[in-house]
Amino acid sequence: MERRPAGHLVDDPDRMDDRKLRAIADAQAAGHVRPGDPFDIMAMVIAMSMAWSPVSNVYAATAVEPSDVHEQRRALLHECVRRAVVAD
Repeated sequence: MERRPAGHLVDDPDRMDDRKLRAIADAQAAGHVRPGDPFDIMAMVIAMSMAWSPVSNVYAATAVEPSDVHEQRRALLHECVRRAVVAD
């Protein structure tokens, strides 16, 4: 399985995130999420969430790390995502 060199990694018919994109667009329409392409917002949030994942390009976290470290990271991620996407 080779990765596409540019653009969306899968074709539109293969996408499984239509529900998420609609939820982002609905939240934008209600004034809860800042304006922008819903796909770009989703991609940014996913990238942020992978900061400490096994596929991270900076740190490979594991399930054996202390739960308090996991919670600190989760809280930081939550706050960063909130600040990045909540409408002004």
